[in-house]
Amino acid sequence: MTMVRKGYVQLVNSFYMNRKVRKLRHTCPSAIGAFTMMLTFCGDNLSDGHISEDDAFYVLDITDSEIDALCEVGMIEPDGNNGYYIHDYLAHNRSREQVQKKRESNAENYRKDKNEAKTSDSDNFQTAESRLNRDKHQNTRTPEELSKDNSTPPTPSKPDFDGLLDSLERIYPTNRFDGKTSQARMQLEIEWPKIVKAAGEADPCEFLEAKTRAYVGATEERFVKTFSRFIGGELYARNWEKPKPETPRARQVQPVKSRSQQNLEANMAKTWQYMTEEERARYSQGGLNAQQG
Repeated sequence: MTMVRKGYVQLVNSFYMNRKVRKLRHTCPSAIGAFTMMLTFCGDNLSDGHISEDDAFYVLDITDSEIDALCEVGMIEPDGNNGYYIHDYLAHNRSREQVQKKRESNAENYRKDKNEAKTSDSDNFQTAESRLNRDKHQNTRTPEELSKDNSTPPTPSKPDFDGLLDSLERIYPTNRFDGKTSQARMQLEIEWPKIVKAAGEADPCEFLEAKTRAYVGATEERFVKTFSRFIGGELYARNWEKPKPETPRARQVQPVKSRSQQNLEANMAKTWQYMTEEERARYSQGGLNAQQG
């Protein structure tokens, strides 16, 4: 009997509150179902979040309009070769290599368990002890390692959001800060794993404060977006620099012509308009009174 291998992909509880998902509910609701099918397809086939155009269209029956809608909001990205990647798939799910290593490890443990079951009663005590030690060793994995297991949802640490929002409020223009509304607060918690990832080795709270200060400093106050749009648009992931003032260029001053000079040039232009070709040639050689040689 063939053993069926079951796997899981990550879909956070707040998926329904994601800004991109809420937008699709109004623009193309069926694209949400298409995305979940692509997500589970990649998990089932260990494709590291990649799906070919043929699989999308002819296996999952996803339409062109659904693909376009998902690309527009950034939930999937073209790979440049008639295929697509699910955005941030490997940030929340195990890679093909990790899954295969886990399966090999499980298979090895299964073989060891079968061999141990055939030992004598005296060996059974040692077997039980070795299992206990192995389980104890496995339970020493860090939360980051456990979060990579597809059956365990990621649990990124959460800061003191109230204190963080107090600090950000002091940076932001008063009439543009909506961070303490319930919707913006929820949006910050939803986006927090991405902020942690963007911060890298830096403290994510200090990183967000620095990015917020740089954005506000580099943007005219009337053009500063609300805090919820700053977070939802992932503007914290950009580098913000205050534009340097342009050096004014020296204006080229044309010499001012006298009124008589302007009238003379206007009369000459009018006269030239009514000259014959012969008169123009004579004028060019020395004036209208010049004699032919």
